[in-house]
Amino acid sequence: MTSFLPFLKRHTVVVSLLSLALLPSMYFLYLYLRKTHHPREPEDQQDLRERRRQKVTELRSKLDRLLVSLDQIVPETADNEDDECIVCNSAKAVIQTFPCKHKVLCRGCFVRTLQVAVNDFNLPLKCVLCRTRITTLDRERFEELTLQESSTAV
Repeated sequence: MTSFLPFLKRHTVVVSLLSLALLPSMYFLYLYLRKTHHPREPEDQQDLRERRRQKVTELRSKLDRLLVSLDQIVPETADNEDDECIVCNSAKAVIQTFPCKHKVLCRGCFVRTLQVAVNDFNLPLKCVLCRTRITTLDRERFEELTLQESSTAV
């Protein structure tokens, strides 16, 4: 290292010219490498957007088919006012959301709510009563998730 310093002092003009030539060439090398090694980033993002659009379109068509099939089924009537769907006030509320455990929607109104949420990109789905994020509609699945969370917390 000590022998290198006297060399630099003696040849400052050469070193400064080399550094002037080296810096732009390093920058152009950087630009070239960046362009050649990452040419697909924008295409990957476009592919991702296209796949999302396809999934949303597929989900919308599935929800439409589900609504058609639910319209053909006669909904259960509520035994009393407390069991009624809070949206249509005629069918029995059978969909229970977790973790809030509210049971306030019939199947048809739940699917319509889901359809509106998907169309408006208002996801994740929330309970219509308390606005809590819905994690599942399945009691066994909720209990399984709760059990997993408690075992990882310990």
